[in-house]
Amino acid sequence: MQSVTTKQTAGILEVSETTVRNWVNHGLLSPVAGNNNRFDITAVELLKHEILTGKIDRLRKRANKKNTNNSFIPDEYLESNDCVVEINQIRAMFMAESLDLSTALFVLTIKQLALRNELTINFDRIFAADSYQNCLRKSLASELTAWLAELDLNNRTSAEAYSSLFATLTDVSQEDTVGIIYQSLMIAGNKARKGSFYTPAVIIEDIFKDHAGREGLFLDPCCGTGQFLLRAARNGYSDPNQLFGIDVDKLAVRIARINLLLAFPDISFSPQIFHANFLLEKTGDRPFAMIATNPPWGADFGDDDLADLGKLYPHIKSRESFSYFLAKSLDLAAKNAVISFILPESFLNIRAHSDVRALILERSSIMAIHSIGRQFKSVYTPVIRLDLLNVAAPAGWPVCLRQPDNSENIVPQARFQSNLDHIFDAGLSEEENQIVAKLYSLPHLTLKNNAEWALGIVTGDNKKHVTATFEDGLEPVYKGSDVAPYHLKTTKSFIRFIPGSFQQVAPTARYRASEKLVYKFISNRLVFAYDDKQSLTINSANILIPGFADYPIKVVLCLLNSKLFHFVFAKKFNTHKVLRGDLEKLPLPLFSEKILRELVALADRAILGEPVADKIDAVIFNALNFSSTEIDLILSGIALK
Repeated sequence: MQSVTTKQTAGILEVSETTVRNWVNHGLLSPVAGNNNRFDITAVELLKHEILTGKIDRLRKRANKKNTNNSFIPDEYLESNDCVVEINQIRAMFMAESLDLSTALFVLTIKQLALRNELTINFDRIFAADSYQNCLRKSLASELTAWLAELDLNNRTSAEAYSSLFATLTDVSQEDTVGIIYQSLMIAGNKARKGSFYTPAVIIEDIFKDHAGREGLFLDPCCGTGQFLLRAARNGYSDPNQLFGIDVDKLAVRIARINLLLAFPDISFSPQIFHANFLLEKTGDRPFAMIATNPPWGADFGDDDLADLGKLYPHIKSRESFSYFLAKSLDLAAKNAVISFILPESFLNIRAHSDVRALILERSSIMAIHSIGRQFKSVYTPVIRLDLLNVAAPAGWPVCLRQPDNSENIVPQARFQSNLDHIFDAGLSEEENQIVAKLYSLPHLTLKNNAEWALGIVTGDNKKHVTATFEDGLEPVYKGSDVAPYHLKTTKSFIRFIPGSFQQVAPTARYRASEKLVYKFISNRLVFAYDDKQSLTINSANILIPGFADYPIKVVLCLLNSKLFHFVFAKKFNTHKVLRGDLEKLPLPLFSEKILRELVALADRAILGEPVADKIDAVIFNALNFSSTEIDLILSGIALK
């Protein structure tokens, strides 16, 4: 296997190294085993193909958020849409006048406090420190004068612009009005660099409903403007001194401290919300009974920070920000404390995150994994909620798997422990797992060390090398969309095969093999075609050449296109890419000679286009002794996918 560095990968994909790391964090690209800085050239080039052949906009929007200059209103965070017009006016004014962000938010905060009857002030006195001595609470006056002291008033835009901003805000009905405005003013690229996308209130509310009645200290280690802290105040935390927050964003901390004061209008207190780096700074030894947060995903770290993080958390090899937050939370939480994190779905099964999954299995009891789908505007990654109890799991500990429709399955945590790479196969019920286990319990072969693999040609410039018009010297070339179950479709693409002119090409013998299987790489299901015409493939049409002496290639073809294997692939691996590593884990059952011949004969008919897929499935199910109940469960599982 040829591999390339992160820097080389960025060059091939024509993106930044940061973007490459972001794609890793979201499951679009996986480093080679044992080295997070190197990538299989095959996977890199196939990802490039996806960009070049129509999915470019979605990928660039997803990955290059870190380079965009767009801001947006976080609709998912609004309790109602009544304030949208006003926020848009504020955004437009802020951009048009090039206002200083901290000063603008300070002005809006003062207006919010005036509308909430916390103080009385005229705009012409807004930047005078003595104006805040009439605050009803000394703690609030301290917050405002401290913030005011940090503003660079000598360089601020004319007072008229801030006066207009002050006058524009009239609706402070949102629980976190200034926080919403702050997020709407933040450049989307800056949010992505920080890994910070704020959380819909309903998700946070569900956490506190599910863990109602817990006593003791609460911590949000990356609290932003205080969403989790405000919901804690709504859900049984009557003492603000039990609520702790930390964030690296100083402005967010300023807003969060004032938000918490507003949540407890009858109490004068100093909020326990601090501007600090939770991962790198000492946070004391308070026994937190609950830690809940939406940690940064794929946040950038400087080289010095990465070196320090490596020393503090040597077991986290992925350098993933949310993994560091999980690791420290496990250290900081009291015994039997609840830890609830909002995470990307890729956390469950991507190999890069096996380090933190192993740590979780060793140190905690998984209470529940909630699949909650896409939740963040302009972020395409599905989301899960992970609830842990900070104590090692006893034997037989049950994990609740809750689906988006609120259906639940209970599975033993020990199952995750036994999975390769400690995959948390949360889409697999225990009944479905028994079917998978039954298949794996049968005598079988695997493709690992028993096959040759190849990437489709990577030309480096498809416009130059690939044409839709046939000419002498050209031959058909098949891409991923040309791959159908059992056969290749008629292609409209042609190429002149000169290996030395391409950016990346497999050994010619792989393309010219007497028999080979061609499969879609970008797919959430298995789609394999048979080829005995020595055809060329390009980009996301990969090649598999099984090397078994007595196990026909056409039987492998039948299995890989079968409903049974689609079920196993979808439930076990739950990915939109057909990875070689996953294919190598699939069990190829040892059939009798009679069944082998029968499947080969049916494969021949399927290759010719006959509708015999159901007959092939029936032969496989019958040969492996699957009951009608098990078959129904398999078929319903596929239908749900």
